[in-house]
Amino acid sequence: MPRLRTTDLLSLLPWPPRGAAAVEHGSPRWSVERRDDRWERAIDALDPARDYREIVAILSNHLFPIDILIATELAQLRTFTIPTISRQLRRTGEYERRGAKRLDDTKAILAEILATGMDSPEGAAMVAHLNAIHGHYRITNDDYLYTLSVFTVDVDAWIRRWGWRPLRPTERRALYNIYREFGVRMGIREIPSTFAAMVAWREAYEARARRYDPDNEVVARALIDALTALAGPAGPVVSPMIRALLSEPCVTALGLRRPPRPVTATVERVLAVRRRLLRHLTIWNQMRFWDTAFFNHYPTYPTGYERLRLGPAKIVAELERRAAANGTA
Repeated sequence: MPRLRTTDLLSLLPWPPRGAAAVEHGSPRWSVERRDDRWERAIDALDPARDYREIVAILSNHLFPIDILIATELAQLRTFTIPTISRQLRRTGEYERRGAKRLDDTKAILAEILATGMDSPEGAAMVAHLNAIHGHYRITNDDYLYTLSVFTVDVDAWIRRWGWRPLRPTERRALYNIYREFGVRMGIREIPSTFAAMVAWREAYEARARRYDPDNEVVARALIDALTALAGPAGPVVSPMIRALLSEPCVTALGLRRPPRPVTATVERVLAVRRRLLRHLTIWNQMRFWDTAFFNHYPTYPTGYERLRLGPAKIVAELERRAAANGTA
């Protein structure tokens, strides 16, 4: 077990961004500013039932950019606590053999859909591409629904605990509405109509489906290994930090072990300090997180990616062969 220092943890938190990551399309470098309510006022002028894309863009770019990024990365591990999900993932071997690529593909696909909008030609094409990839696997509706849940329930829980403030009801509804619409476009059935109903459904599903399985552990360790490699010099602290942040039921179902209490205490102390600072200071008043080099950094694709070639290489090649045969390439 490496000795965990506060400076190691701070080096993993992309706040403030450094170097090229601090530049937004040629604009001045980031600057720390006093937090104000400009973005809350912008959200208050919007309707979460209609303007959920705009609200989620504000949350992701200006109010909680790093929190949402961290929460969605950790949320992937939660899906591995369901053996029917981890079994499918282990069968593909994507995490074990190409973990960094799998992480990049997932992030890029979601970014393309959320940033361009599901009604745009680009967003609609990406949703169709994702559906075509998933069509190669036998995935139950419940497992689809559980995976969908982590992008709202887990993000809300993380921000409530470690964000500079919790999500407001309007913001939570918008976050839920955009992913509910995403689920509809993916053909997921019986999606709960409200956030509270999704929480209740998920708790019931976990009670009957979450348990330890060797496949859970294999896929979880492969994902942690990929994140460790991506962290560079700070890599040795990634695993203990992740294990400190996961809930006890998740740690157990994944076959992992809690780090020693001093490690957990250090992680929590760093996040608590960050939370207090961010109540008063921000670098995101004007700069958009989605425009930073940090957000748009994909180690697997150093020169950029082709949007409709994201995903497992074998499946993408098969989709291209079918498109060529049908004359739709």
